[in-house]
Amino acid sequence: MAKTRKTSRKAGELAKTIHQIDDMVDSFDKTPISYQSQGNSRFPLICCNGLGVGPFFWVYLKEYFEKQHQIVTWDYRGHGESGLLDDVENYSLNGLVHDAKSVTDALNIKQGVYVGHSLGAQLILELYRRHPSRVKALVLCFGTDGRPMNTFYNMRLSRYLFEFCYKIGQNFPKQSNIISRLLLKNPLAFYMGGIFKIMNTGMIDRKKVDEYISHMLQVDPIFFTRLLKSAQEHSCQDMLPQIKVPTLIIAGENDQFTPLWISKKMHRLIPDSELFIFKKGSHAALVEQPELINLRIEKFLNERLPHQKKVLSKSEEAA
Repeated sequence: MAKTRKTSRKAGELAKTIHQIDDMVDSFDKTPISYQSQGNSRFPLICCNGLGVGPFFWVYLKEYFEKQHQIVTWDYRGHGESGLLDDVENYSLNGLVHDAKSVTDALNIKQGVYVGHSLGAQLILELYRRHPSRVKALVLCFGTDGRPMNTFYNMRLSRYLFEFCYKIGQNFPKQSNIISRLLLKNPLAFYMGGIFKIMNTGMIDRKKVDEYISHMLQVDPIFFTRLLKSAQEHSCQDMLPQIKVPTLIIAGENDQFTPLWISKKMHRLIPDSELFIFKKGSHAALVEQPELINLRIEKFLNERLPHQKKVLSKSEEAA
């Protein structure tokens, strides 16, 4: 049974009840998946994380939209509170698509707006390919339609470097894990992230970085590299011209993981899509400039889903 609790939050002088659910569901292969649902509306926003990231990256979006929407977040298999079985064949993007369906089935969600960050963008595109009737709209944040290592740091050699690292990781997992910990868990990791333009250190809360590193270090290296390889072998580019739901693409001007030109390409291929570019935005802009992201998503929802109840702005709530 789901753990359900209610809390009261004030919106101006009126108190609203926020319904919260924290629970587990067994996916198609019996892998236990942890998920959370928060909010009152039957117009859900289903948030799908980047690789190695957890629901904590959606905290600002959740706080902003929870009074008007049901916000769904979840841990990928092998991440956070979710489990990981020994069947390496399901260490894949395909497994994540099944997991997302299991979560929404558990919550009895027939259709929603899917918001994906980084790997989550690939995931929700593939989910749309398989289950288009479940998708009301797509919000692709700092992600690609496929083969992410082909364009990593805009380097032609990045795919070959990944193949080399993949083989090392699979053959020497313990040693690779030790190296990863040395790189991530050291006092200079935060500043190195700025030097290599992984994030804007002057705009991000260091606690979020520490939370990400702690979360990342808990992910099994064999699982991590196999899941990344699955993403590298996957592409939805052929499907982009057939997308028929409203689509918002959010891109970072300085995103090194998903270079800006990829978002521009997807914008050209997806009919009637919208593209919003963050000036000086990095791959971590989701937690660097959350206010602006929330406002842009709010505008998108109000204009592209007009038959739905209008999303109230903060000023309108307080009135």
